[in-house]
Amino acid sequence: MQRIRTVITALAALGATLPLGAQEAARRDRMAPDTVLRGEQVGVAGAIRALFAAAERKDLVALDTLYAGDSLTVVEGAGINRGWVDYRDHHIGPELKQFANFRYRPYEIQVRVAGPLAWAIFQYAIAADAGERKVDAVGRGTAILERRGARWVVRHTQTTSRARRPSDPPIP
Repeated sequence: MQRIRTVITALAALGATLPLGAQEAARRDRMAPDTVLRGEQVGVAGAIRALFAAAERKDLVALDTLYAGDSLTVVEGAGINRGWVDYRDHHIGPELKQFANFRYRPYEIQVRVAGPLAWAIFQYAIAADAGERKVDAVGRGTAILERRGARWVVRHTQTTSRARRPSDPPIP
């Protein structure tokens, strides 16, 4: 956790001290769009895509392998879940049971890797029937991942969304 704080502090300091044009250049260098991902970035983006795909399939067993167990934190709106079991039993599990015709897709994944840690920002689209309610939204998210052996696991996510507008692109 200390390493994550150090990385976030360094990024904040970088943005606070660079002139606006340099901030934009630094942002482009740090966060390559997923069409030009390289090396470890590919694995990180793949882990994020796998996470969304497993959720869309309602595959809690697969999600168990993609999340970081007790080390997981999930912030969604004003709520927070601590640990995979809490998130599974009190949030995503019950939510997935309600969803029919569920589509959940990340896009525009931008990744940065620093040793055994990575962070990504992404956009996503979600659509589902939840009883009488229709979910059709777009959102943005941030994920922090940790390399464990040869694979990446998700330690933290924070997402926010809003209802889809006519000007939004269709769900990927």
